[in-house]
Amino acid sequence: MPKLFLILILAGAVHLGWRHYAGTDVAGAATVASGTSPSLDELQALARGVGPGEVVMYTTSECPYSAQARSWLSQYGFAYTDCNMSIDRRCEQEMQSYGGNGVPYLIVRGHHMKDGFDSDEFIAALRR
Repeated sequence: MPKLFLILILAGAVHLGWRHYAGTDVAGAATVASGTSPSLDELQALARGVGPGEVVMYTTSECPYSAQARSWLSQYGFAYTDCNMSIDRRCEQEMQSYGGNGVPYLIVRGHHMKDGFDSDEFIAALRR
């Protein structure tokens, strides 16, 4: 059990370092090339434009990154379909058919986010 705890802490540290390097803050707010975050109004306007089925997220109940993505999407009011592989075997089969091998795996208006959730990539996919 202590080894698992250490691995989780190390994974979290690597993830936070990656978020910093990728240009997002710890809370996951996207930054644009100028280094400024989209305003809350801009994010909420984007969220209002998302219709049913336009964002599908493949997750598991156990994945902390899936929980973080759910939290970010909910925080800004984005509608999404959560296809939880821990609950529905069909979700796992669908994700594998897309070539996905990790969660969260998002499809945003036809754009496949294969490297997990990234708020910059998510916003860019919505703006296309």
